Amino acid sequence: MSVNRFITIEGNIGAGKTSLSTRLSAEWGSYLLLEQFIDNPFLSKFYREPERYAFSVETAFLAERYRQFHAEFAALDLKKQSVVADYSFHKSLIFARQTLDKDELSLFESLFAIVNQRLSIPQLFVYLHTPIPQLLANIAKRGRAFESDIDEDYLYRIEAGYFRFMEQASGLRCLLIHTDGIDFIHQPAAYQAIKQLMEKDYRYGLTEVSLASSLVNAL
Repeated sequence: MSVNRFITIEGNIGAGKTSLSTRLSAEWGSYLLLEQFIDNPFLSKFYREPERYAFSVETAFLAERYRQFHAEFAALDLKKQSVVADYSFHKSLIFARQTLDKDELSLFESLFAIVNQRLSIPQLFVYLHTPIPQLLANIAKRGRAFESDIDEDYLYRIEAGYFRFMEQASGLRCLLIHTDGIDFIHQPAAYQAIKQLMEKDYRYGLTEVSLASSLVNAL
């Protein structure tokens, strides 16, 4: 990948964002930015009592993501160094729109707008769309205790939130990749196909592609 490119790789919980980001950054020689989500003191409480802890967990994520983005980008020369992140700062807004009530969301959106204007905008926002049953299987496989209460309905709501965001994000280049449940980390052909998709240039707005179709076309 050429220098001076900032890519964020997003997806629902269990989509394989971190594994893919880590591998791509190593191959491209890019700086790797990983989300420090485990440090959120409200996360396990939120999964047990979402209405009570929603604002606390989203605000804590917003503060930590801003701190991390601001600190790490301040040390980088984006004219010379490419960046791959396994999350986008917009993730805070996407999740908040699914978890907060009207008044809380209004306050949160005001806070988000203030801090977002101070951060770098990614050249490409990638979303890995993975079928919900596969997400649940991935979550169960990695066995994180604080994720044990995540249910199907929550994952569908988060998925819908990402779709709405990308459909409305005219100021971003959004690439929605339908992974079709394909193991793009351990299947060499699938990995090469998804990497090549991310190396292309895209227009502003939303572009949708199928990993399965890309694999067929590569044969």
